[in-house]
Amino acid sequence: MPNSRTHDIITFVAAPIVGGVTYWLTKDQKTTWIILGFYLFASLMFNGDLDMPSRPFNRWWLLKMFWIPYQLMFHHRSVFTHGLIIGTAIRVAYIAIIPLAILYFKGSLEIIRNIDLHILILSLIGLEAGAAVHTIADFTIS
Repeated sequence: MPNSRTHDIITFVAAPIVGGVTYWLTKDQKTTWIILGFYLFASLMFNGDLDMPSRPFNRWWLLKMFWIPYQLMFHHRSVFTHGLIIGTAIRVAYIAIIPLAILYFKGSLEIIRNIDLHILILSLIGLEAGAAVHTIADFTIS
């Protein structure tokens, strides 16, 4: 299992590949930047290692306390934190709880209807790409 420094190196080495492949497939700069931005965010701050005190956890600074219940709910490297697709889906659902609760209590859930579905999908692709690079490194590099 790579340490945090190695994960960061892998993130930055893979970033031009993620950006290059995205641009090659889409020929669209906006799409490339959205996916690449969310890839970097996921790799550095939103990956499976939020399930323990780790560099990604500490990068949240004061907001890291938000992740303590998540750490109590899941064991490190479980399918729920490091599983492809499911790990990202759980983290997205977990982090969405607070803004959705605020919108609900303010009676403002109609804002959700205005979300650009295309950008949402690109964001999720970037988040999953970042998490996937992390998870694949965990299970292939000793």
